Amino acid sequence: MKNKTMKKMCALAMAAALGVTALAGCGSSSSSSAEPEKTSEAPAAESSAASSEASAADDSAAPSEASAAESSAAGSSAGATDNSEVKIGVSMSTTQNLFYSKMSQIIQDYCKEKGIEVTVTDENSDVSKQISSFENFMASGCTAIMAVAFDPDGIKDVVKQAEDQGIFVMTYDGLVEGASGSLNLDNYVYGYQTGTMAADWINSNETLKNQETVEVGIFDYPDIPAIIDRAQGIKDALAEKAPNAQVVAQQKAGVGDEGNVQAENFLAAHPNIQVICGINDTGVLGAYEVFNSRNLLGDNVGFFGADGDPEALKLIADGTSYRGTVYTGAYDALPGAIDTMIAASHGEEVEGDIIYECIPVTIDNAKDYIDK
Repeated sequence: MKNKTMKKMCALAMAAALGVTALAGCGSSSSSSAEPEKTSEAPAAESSAASSEASAADDSAAPSEASAAESSAAGSSAGATDNSEVKIGVSMSTTQNLFYSKMSQIIQDYCKEKGIEVTVTDENSDVSKQISSFENFMASGCTAIMAVAFDPDGIKDVVKQAEDQGIFVMTYDGLVEGASGSLNLDNYVYGYQTGTMAADWINSNETLKNQETVEVGIFDYPDIPAIIDRAQGIKDALAEKAPNAQVVAQQKAGVGDEGNVQAENFLAAHPNIQVICGINDTGVLGAYEVFNSRNLLGDNVGFFGADGDPEALKLIADGTSYRGTVYTGAYDALPGAIDTMIAASHGEEVEGDIIYECIPVTIDNAKDYIDK
């Protein structure tokens, strides 16, 4: 059942191209695991029901019609895919991050729809927990694993163990040597999009454009190597497109109330700060709350995040000081990624590497994404 979806040389090439966000075993349960969604579909029962209907039809239909009904029922049964042996384990970074929380829900809902047993674990960005989850997934018979690669080097050995057992492994937000698949974006470009929105807004604001210096604070998340590239993209875009923008503070803020805490710190050290850019919306929304509580919002203050959080999208559409986010195509790509894992679990040859695009969102197009 082992599927190698790409040559290792290709994987390494992609690793160079991608800058790899603002997050238990199958059938087992733990305090941090979602209960597995088990299929209640029974293909055999469908086949039996079809046969009963064909038999009943035989009493009133001509022999040729009964034969046609039986043939149709048999064909339908043969074409159905039995997913009862497919088990998927999903290892999340932290569901305290709204993006990962929604991602987890999409996966569970789609697996339920497909009749797939799935278990989701929340590692709280602890690689030892992630390794333990992999071990549980392997022990409980998972046929495929998806893992947020917040520490690619830390899990490469356990990924190899899973692959050696014939388990298809797909990583998210990072490339891991030996994994058969990946679901990724170009993190540098992702951050550059956020920085570009901020720079364009500064240049379009006559007051800020004419200021000698516009102070900017950046929220990063260096715990995940891929996010380092995202933060760098933000800084590079600002430097290239808004020369008077000066980054005066940069701190980790991507989950929970980190954005609130760091915004307080930023204002204490730099009371004239006017722009906050972050690697996700979770942290930047926290900063927005702090500025709002101090009545510091206005025409010359701007917040720019990423991930297309629903709250951020609404604030943008409403014309507030929250002025931009980047809508991620990850949500839309997840069903296809699960389909790939199902196919691999059935022993099919698959192309496991999926790259999705992301779209900058401002007040000009925010309403198009609110209901997505």
